[in-house]
Amino acid sequence: MKSRNAIIASAVAIVTLAAGCASGSSGSTGSVGAAPRLRLEKTSIVVAAFPAIDSAGLYIAQMDGLFAAQGLNVKIVSAPNTTTSTQDLINGQISEKYDITAGDYVTYIENETLLGTAYLRIIAEASFLQPNVEALLVKESSSVRSIGQLRNRTISVNAPGDIGTLLVDSLLVEHGIQPNQVTLNSYVPFSAVPKMLRTNAVSASFTAEPFVSLDEENAGLQELADLDQGSTLDFPIEGYAVTQEWAQKYPNTLKAFVRGLSEGQEIADTNRSAVEKAIERYLRISTVTAASISLPAFPTGVDPVRLQRVISAMVRFGLLPPGLAYYPITAMLGS
Repeated sequence: MKSRNAIIASAVAIVTLAAGCASGSSGSTGSVGAAPRLRLEKTSIVVAAFPAIDSAGLYIAQMDGLFAAQGLNVKIVSAPNTTTSTQDLINGQISEKYDITAGDYVTYIENETLLGTAYLRIIAEASFLQPNVEALLVKESSSVRSIGQLRNRTISVNAPGDIGTLLVDSLLVEHGIQPNQVTLNSYVPFSAVPKMLRTNAVSASFTAEPFVSLDEENAGLQELADLDQGSTLDFPIEGYAVTQEWAQKYPNTLKAFVRGLSEGQEIADTNRSAVEKAIERYLRISTVTAASISLPAFPTGVDPVRLQRVISAMVRFGLLPPGLAYYPITAMLGS
């Protein structure tokens, strides 16, 4: 079950992103160099990305030389969670550590609206939910066979108060359970889920791909519920952000990055083989596993209507005060 965590802080156990990996091709074709090369204010940038399937478009753009074609030297580093990387971004407005972060929208919006000092700009979408990408798992011999049986049970999540909270709370409410009728065991990394379930420390665990497939295959866990349903069907999960100050200081660098990323996103959304090659390399998973996992959707550009759903859900489940119900996501999309 997903509860108040996020897809963000746990898959680090299976990943060590190759900083700036450059060679190799996904075997796909992109419009490399189609647009005129911009005069860049900065040619080397660092992107902090939580190691997840959601970043496949980023990985493909790096593997296929799409950033290099724009004159950019991009270094991808592994971030333990969006909270940490976003705070590094915000500190001093222009972080010396990261230029761009890839992470969940809930964390970005919380920093922008509740702290009031972030001044973040969402520059591109990374992913939105599709079937079986994020799920609640139970052990094979569990007595919990329906969502209704989760009342008064303990559910593990991998980080508090982010995208996971919305997905799980939505699932519970739509099955007649209020979020305060379950106990959340936060900070349980995805890699620890099999042990937590096997020892009965929790009754259900929120898990995201590739762990859903890995845990079902290797640990005998079973899916209790797919989180891509009801009010969170096709729900936006992750995107890319910079500070407004960084965007204003490096406008051409930002345009070049978005150009390369957009090509990577388009390939990811239309070429599963390219995605599999990218996640084999960057997430260190086997060819067999890569071929069997469920994938999110990889949109291009930014859809304000889709992203506004995140704010509405955050207000509904108490992550934002009611007074922010009409906060326009467009405030985080423009200059």
